[in-house]
Amino acid sequence: MEGLPCSVMIDGNIAKSYILPMKRVVYSKAAVKSLARMQPKRRAAIFAKVDAFARGELVDIKKLSGSDLYRIRVGQDRVIIDDQGVVVLAISAGPRGGIYKE
Repeated sequence: MEGLPCSVMIDGNIAKSYILPMKRVVYSKAAVKSLARMQPKRRAAIFAKVDAFARGELVDIKKLSGSDLYRIRVGQDRVIIDDQGVVVLAISAGPRGGIYKE
């Protein structure tokens, strides 16, 4: 991964680090509809987890078999995403079990 170089001062020593750009997150119409029906706390947790993935943080993600799609686990909910490089497309969101039947 490449990013913008930046120097950080830690205890008098200069450490090199990189600022990585965040991927853009886009939600499909079906994902927005599913998220609108959820409780606010669950919806906020899903938004936070997808944003964390877009920032490059470690999340519980797994590639779906027989597909180019991935799933992110958020408690009992799952988010189906398509990681397109600089854009993360959230295709669907909902409780585990029912989310995979589409």
